[in-house]
Amino acid sequence: MASTVEEGEVLSLLLNSIGLGLFVPVLRPLPRYFTSLGLSPFVAITVLFTPWIMYKAIPFMCGYLMITVEISPGDLVRAAEYLSIEKASWGRDTIAMLSRTSRNELEIGDEKSGKYTTFSWRSMQKIVFYPLSSSWFWADGKLFRIQGRRVTDYYNAARSNRIEYSLSCFGNSAEPIKKVLQTSMNNVLRHERDKTGVWYPRYQSAPLEWTKLALRASRSVETLAIDPKILKNLLADIDKYLQTDSMKYYHKQGIPYRRGYLFHGPPGTGKTSLVQVIASVFGLPIFCLSLCAMVLTDESLVSLTTSLPRRGILLIEDIDSAGLVRTSSGSEHGVTLSGYLNATDGFAAPEGHILVITTNNRGALDPAILRPGRVDYQVHLTNASRSQIEQLFRSNYRSYSNGDLDSMAREFAGRIPELQFSPAEIQQYLLRLDYRGSPETAIAQIAAWVSESEPRPVSLGI
Repeated sequence: MASTVEEGEVLSLLLNSIGLGLFVPVLRPLPRYFTSLGLSPFVAITVLFTPWIMYKAIPFMCGYLMITVEISPGDLVRAAEYLSIEKASWGRDTIAMLSRTSRNELEIGDEKSGKYTTFSWRSMQKIVFYPLSSSWFWADGKLFRIQGRRVTDYYNAARSNRIEYSLSCFGNSAEPIKKVLQTSMNNVLRHERDKTGVWYPRYQSAPLEWTKLALRASRSVETLAIDPKILKNLLADIDKYLQTDSMKYYHKQGIPYRRGYLFHGPPGTGKTSLVQVIASVFGLPIFCLSLCAMVLTDESLVSLTTSLPRRGILLIEDIDSAGLVRTSSGSEHGVTLSGYLNATDGFAAPEGHILVITTNNRGALDPAILRPGRVDYQVHLTNASRSQIEQLFRSNYRSYSNGDLDSMAREFAGRIPELQFSPAEIQQYLLRLDYRGSPETAIAQIAAWVSESEPRPVSLGI
């Protein structure tokens, strides 16, 4: 009995030492209960406190025996997500959400044949689990731990809805972590190899940062209705710029390694489509930026441009509508002309990327924007020529095999006034459900469509 009382005192001391003295009256009789069952009270106490000891000991051991890498925002987060989804063993703390791809788009090539309804499409959306606590996995013969935590920022709601990651392994070298992250990143890039990443600024965050909003299927050159000579010369110029030898040459000459392109012409002539084709041909992400955003300032524009990767396309569309002025109006919002020039061509401007600006009215741009060194190559896109109309027709009906498609394309183009309609308008006509798969119907109805359309001046390509 004295031994049981002594063991009860030991249990009381243990509970008080770990801050659980409140439970002493409830747990103190346990030694007497274990003794009545023929069990050693000390063994029972040890078993009882083992989970608490492990709970305290594991973080202590991990802190001293493991090396941890915090994964900052950017592409590496995609690698961490891949690890967390594919290799982690799940604990209780996980969050289920629709995958980014499923939430934003239906990937081309993943769909089954047949009709889609809202229900059938939503039923195909993938559910992905992300860890919110420690998860362990083996890779290359080593034990790794990946941790995910939800960010809570009461002062910045846009930055709160995300998960940050850390990756740990035993030892004092980060090389195993770098290796497993590289392998994971290769898997991500392999999955996205035939797609184009589209990035936009997260305007609600402070400071502003880029976020990938979509993955779009790569677009082939054959789908673009443009003068083949213009396209060939443009792609050759970009290819030459992206070569490693070009970068060395620029640096040797003391020239900033940057190249700017201006695409101008009437609406619907394919300026944005041309950017998509360039991104697909060279495997570049597109960073879309609107200078009209109210929250954008000269300082935040510099912050965004300096965070661009070395290889990528910075796309600024409709720059003529941004209202760039040479002096500030006194408002804290808006981008000035000097702020734009400093962000894209100043001392802190990034290098290695491609700058593409588009406009419907080249004459409205300040000459400073078009100065050589800021805009090195200009492409003027016109309304559809005869050859472009034929190309659009062949592209839409390339699977048609019941007739001479080339002669039908020439007949179709002959019924449309040259340089009067944009490629986008003709494409819209060809995509009407009544004409899909029926080139004969498209040819028969085109004269009526032309007569019903509003007359406009002919684009001479000036």
